[in-house]
Amino acid sequence: MFTLVTDRSKYYRVKRGQNRKQVEETLLTPCPLDFCGAVIPVLENLTYYSVKPHETYKTISEKFGCGERELREINRDRPLFTTCKMFVPCK
Repeated sequence: MFTLVTDRSKYYRVKRGQNRKQVEETLLTPCPLDFCGAVIPVLENLTYYSVKPHETYKTISEKFGCGERELREINRDRPLFTTCKMFVPCK
């Protein structure tokens, strides 16, 4: 038997009844898994951004001064559409 010891400030365990959207809104970090007991890393210095019409990963990355590839990795290359919520690094 072994014990998993983690730094509580860097990881979060999904609780029963929580879904992906609730975890993302609570922690302000992307949540790749959607089941009870999953341990997810908590990324720091992220905030929600609401996509405006005709914006792409490239235009948003230029607006926030980060790399397009980094932005795609944070958001798992999700398709963008008007008013969708995505994560961007804080300035």
